[in-house]
Amino acid sequence: MKDTLMEKIGRESVARPLWRATLGLGLMMWLATAAFAQFAFVEDSKAGTVLILDGRAPVLMYRFGDQRGGDPAASYVRSCYIHPLFAFDGRVLTDDFPDDHLHHHGVFWTWPVVKTRGRDVQTWHPAPLRQHFARWLKQEASGDTAVLAVENVWRLDEKETVAKETVTILAHRADGPGRAVDVEVVLEAVGGSLELAGAPEENKGYGGLCLRGAPLFKGAALTTDKGPLKEDATNTVFRWADISTADVGIAVFVHPGHPDFPIPWLARASYAGVLNPSWPGLRRAVLEPGASVALRYRLYIHRGDFVSGRVREAYQAYIDPSTAK
Repeated sequence: MKDTLMEKIGRESVARPLWRATLGLGLMMWLATAAFAQFAFVEDSKAGTVLILDGRAPVLMYRFGDQRGGDPAASYVRSCYIHPLFAFDGRVLTDDFPDDHLHHHGVFWTWPVVKTRGRDVQTWHPAPLRQHFARWLKQEASGDTAVLAVENVWRLDEKETVAKETVTILAHRADGPGRAVDVEVVLEAVGGSLELAGAPEENKGYGGLCLRGAPLFKGAALTTDKGPLKEDATNTVFRWADISTADVGIAVFVHPGHPDFPIPWLARASYAGVLNPSWPGLRRAVLEPGASVALRYRLYIHRGDFVSGRVREAYQAYIDPSTAK
């Protein structure tokens, strides 16, 4: 397997010491004393969250602890995902526990078809198999990036670990109209084989990394590398997809080194903004113990619509950094 993002960062970056605070008084002190822009992590161990700040501007929050969304029965408890993802002006761009799909949660990576230990289960709906935080691997910043790396495990019936995932989130300094946030998920089966597949219903194939947009993206414009979409798309091959209003948007790019690239997508703006590069789609991917698969993406948050946000140029810079201006 090619080098993971975590390994690449370890070789190429030289990190500086980073001040960390807890939420509440620590965050207020940080915001009051931030005289110049620098990345910082603000961790709230009780809430199970880590906020990444770029100077005084929030970039994203990673939720490592169990989140219940006010549900006392905790029937949709989840952890290990990004929410909120923020616009430059502080607006929240993702949704969590939406009434129409309570299992949707910000930027997440789950599968509706999972076979392990001879059982047909799933992580798309979080029972009886779901993600759990295991340990931090890295929280550090250099001049232009912040790196958050974590190891999570998948537990069956809240007991047996059947998979391990290493998640690396690399937030870049805002550049021109946009900001890039790289997300890599490295999956490894533990103690037996693990089969993954997308949803077979109506051949939709959804599953894997998914972005659930905030309500502001309902009815927003969808654009892909093949051009504008006039309606929602399912099980359709793209290299990237963008959802934008007139003043803000988010694109998801798939790295060319991704398994089976280019891959099918689900893209919606009808009832909500949803972008899902659907791997492995309708086929089954089998992971054996000791082997791993790396799934690499870039979130591109931009001002303006698809054109003014320079989404095509941003994708080209992602796959060929020499073209970046």
